[in-house]
Amino acid sequence: MIAITTAAHDAATHQLTGPPIDWSSLSPLVALAAGGMVLLLVGLLRSELVRERIVPALAIATFGVTIGLCIWRFDHPASIISGALRIDDLALILDMIFSVAGIATVLLSWRVAAPAESGQGEYFGLLIFSVLGMAVFVSAQNLVTLFLGIELLSVPLYILCASETRREGSLESGLKYLVIGSVGSATLAYGLALIYGATGATDFSAIASALSAGKLLGGVLGDPLLLTGLGLVIVGFAFKASVAPFHQWTPDVYEGAPTPITAFMATATKAAALGVFLRFFDVAAIGAQDKWAPMLAAIATITIIVGNVGALGQSS
Repeated sequence: MIAITTAAHDAATHQLTGPPIDWSSLSPLVALAAGGMVLLLVGLLRSELVRERIVPALAIATFGVTIGLCIWRFDHPASIISGALRIDDLALILDMIFSVAGIATVLLSWRVAAPAESGQGEYFGLLIFSVLGMAVFVSAQNLVTLFLGIELLSVPLYILCASETRREGSLESGLKYLVIGSVGSATLAYGLALIYGATGATDFSAIASALSAGKLLGGVLGDPLLLTGLGLVIVGFAFKASVAPFHQWTPDVYEGAPTPITAFMATATKAAALGVFLRFFDVAAIGAQDKWAPMLAAIATITIIVGNVGALGQSS
């Protein structure tokens, strides 16, 4: 009894404290999160004026504020939340690209059926949360944060692809994207788990240190666990970026999804994939560059050839 009382007293006197957070550096992500939640709440109002005019305007304002905060944070790189996120110029430029794509998507969505059928608040709120996921994705400096970012990016898009609920093609598009996206996410998660098993670290810098120190089984270029993990990570990223030969899902999903969402996916998600390629392979896996660089070059070459040759027979 005395031990329990002492433990309770110690717990009361020693408060748990989280890592220090630089809120100014985190402000672009906070603006997106706050804007998405506000839109979900405002979308519940029954006023037709609010749903059809105010909600899209708030979405555009959220993206505009995010762009302004990104410009404000330029030339002030910072690692925040115990190094889980890196807010630097690369991340800020990509965040602005995502926000511009979001504004274009909102403008394109004014005269389509998807927002009205799925609910304006949900439609534009999910769009903002997808952009938030992209921002987390390209700022990640940790394997766990990386996976959380890609899921926050993907799950809203699964729903948005099926947002025209009265059209069978849209529902089919959402289902196909969910299935293929889940396969890509599972492949990526397995690859990240193998990299963690090989290096014993989740932070990109710690992974890079383990690779450079040569402490792996058989060396950097001979560790099957690490090489398999890197290969699965490349495949997972390739699924998300619809890179050949992992692009077969793209035509069906893009054709069935609402046109504004197709435009958003064709631009913003590709920019996010490029950003995370640069972030992950140039920081965490730089010690194994001799092994993954040929794989990336081969995938890029195949994508260029397949894309251009396949377009020769396009008739529509």
